[in-house]
Amino acid sequence: MRVDIVVPNEGPYAEQAIASCPDLEGMGFDGLWLTDHVVGFEVFQPVYGDYWLEALSTLAYLAGTTEKIRLGIGVLVIPYRDAVFAAKSLATIDTLSNGRVDLGVGTGWSRAEFFALGRQAQFERRGPYTNEALDVMQACWSAEGDVAFSGDFHSFRKVRFQPRPVQQPRIPFWVGSRGTASAPLRRAAKYADYWHPTGLSPEEISEGSQVINDLAGRSVPTSLRGQIASDASVAEIQDWLGSYRDAGCVQVAADTKSASFDAFISAAQRISEAAATL
Repeated sequence: MRVDIVVPNEGPYAEQAIASCPDLEGMGFDGLWLTDHVVGFEVFQPVYGDYWLEALSTLAYLAGTTEKIRLGIGVLVIPYRDAVFAAKSLATIDTLSNGRVDLGVGTGWSRAEFFALGRQAQFERRGPYTNEALDVMQACWSAEGDVAFSGDFHSFRKVRFQPRPVQQPRIPFWVGSRGTASAPLRRAAKYADYWHPTGLSPEEISEGSQVINDLAGRSVPTSLRGQIASDASVAEIQDWLGSYRDAGCVQVAADTKSASFDAFISAAQRISEAAATL
């Protein structure tokens, strides 16, 4: 099973954490994952604060400071950004990283953040918008000549889109969800290279995965973004990872929610040690 780590790109030690990513790569992690918020709100606290390094910009920085580790966003809130511009940013990062981008995708939930970004028109229809934006991205990334698209939110023709991502036919979609509601599972069934829920139990993972596979008529690999206590022992981490491996997960992105940079690095070392025994 692939074991990745969520690197905090927000909060008081965000810059230290991002600067430590070459060291995390040296610990043997398979992937690094960032979080997508742009601004802070009181309602985000205490889970998140107000200090955010923007996710795509930070991913581009990591493309230059790391060598082989996978680079993910879990998840990019698709309606926050114009689909063609986001496709261009991601294709650029994939090119500069030699094909290392993993794209978590989701609809978002914070009405206030949609309004702050001038995207209020997308909030109520963020599900359909996300689906169409994924179609736009695929069209841009796969076309060798002119790109054309006509939908409810996007309409264009005779667009030339270069460079295309190194990864073909497209950058992998890791379709996120915070539960097993029907709309995200249908999205995963249609688009996902991986289903990438947050915080589900092993039992919920198994149940949701079966629903997705039945809807898709194919086997969709299952992953997880999950929280592990920052002070968990190596043995506790082994048991935690093993429970998701046994539930069928091919990947886990461990989120420590550590209170300090030193605690984050210490937890990362123990996660790495536990992962080496699986």
